[in-house]
Amino acid sequence: MLRYTLRRLSWLPIILFGVSLIAFVVLRTLPGQDPATAIAGQGATPEQIQQLRDQLGLERPIFPISVTRTAVVVPAFHVHAHSQYSEWIGNLVRGDFSREFYSKKPIRDEFKRRFFPSFELVAMSLSISAVIGIAFGILSAVYRNSWLDYVVRLTAVIGASVPEFFLLTLLIVIPSRVWNYSMPVGGYVAPWEDLGRNLRLFVPAALVLGFAGSAGLMRLVRTTMLEVLRADYVRTARAKGLSGRVVVLEHALRNSATPILTALGTSFVAIFGGSVIAEVILSIQGLGLWFFTAAQQRDLTVIQFLVVYTAFVVVIVNLIVDLSYAWLDPRVRYN
Repeated sequence: MLRYTLRRLSWLPIILFGVSLIAFVVLRTLPGQDPATAIAGQGATPEQIQQLRDQLGLERPIFPISVTRTAVVVPAFHVHAHSQYSEWIGNLVRGDFSREFYSKKPIRDEFKRRFFPSFELVAMSLSISAVIGIAFGILSAVYRNSWLDYVVRLTAVIGASVPEFFLLTLLIVIPSRVWNYSMPVGGYVAPWEDLGRNLRLFVPAALVLGFAGSAGLMRLVRTTMLEVLRADYVRTARAKGLSGRVVVLEHALRNSATPILTALGTSFVAIFGGSVIAEVILSIQGLGLWFFTAAQQRDLTVIQFLVVYTAFVVVIVNLIVDLSYAWLDPRVRYN
């Protein structure tokens, strides 16, 4: 397994390099407004726009190597010592994440400040998604074609159909109109400072994200458990007199763990992306709101950094999921 892990980790720099290259090029070459023009605003003069282009380094070549067509059949290659991408990726490798364009705050410090709110929201949402999806998926399979099964299946369809932003908006509107309760919106309070306010801010959003993420998990757990419960070894376990709880949890669920774990990894990616919507609607000072604000302001350095960070998280989570297969199923070997 060590060789497999090292081989997978060896691909991480290549993937991050490719993601960073695509993000860097797309942000600068998409049709539409020039980045300097968009940042400067409609009332900016040509002199101000040119000053901003010089400040951002947009006049320099994007890549270290450029190709120009000549009268000769063979194209001419030019090497640039100071290109936009080489400077940015070099600083990123050295740990210099640059600064925000407007506030001039170091991106490293701002990332540290906003990381824990997003981490808490995603972790709480994923935990709720796992508990709801696995528990009700098992109950739906065990009590197949009962009223409980129909309720679970209907709930899964609703959870997959209703948009998250609609439910999050209802979290603000309904309590204020019906119960005259205004839930805390905006800012962030650490749980060790004020646990009550922290939970009032995060639990409703985590319930919505977790409920949406559990919809597909419930259906997968139900389908997988139905297939396993009809297996010969499960019937043998029942014939030996084992209790239903032992048969379901120790035999059926353990042998269904591999696809369930895969679905949990997919749920994490969905919740990770959905947290951006939750943070924007509830004004939670996390990475999602930071990304949304940077996209509105065309802050290229922040967007590029967060894109690379997101790719890093997704790759690491997929690696953890793959390595967990061998821990859950002894038959799995990585050679």
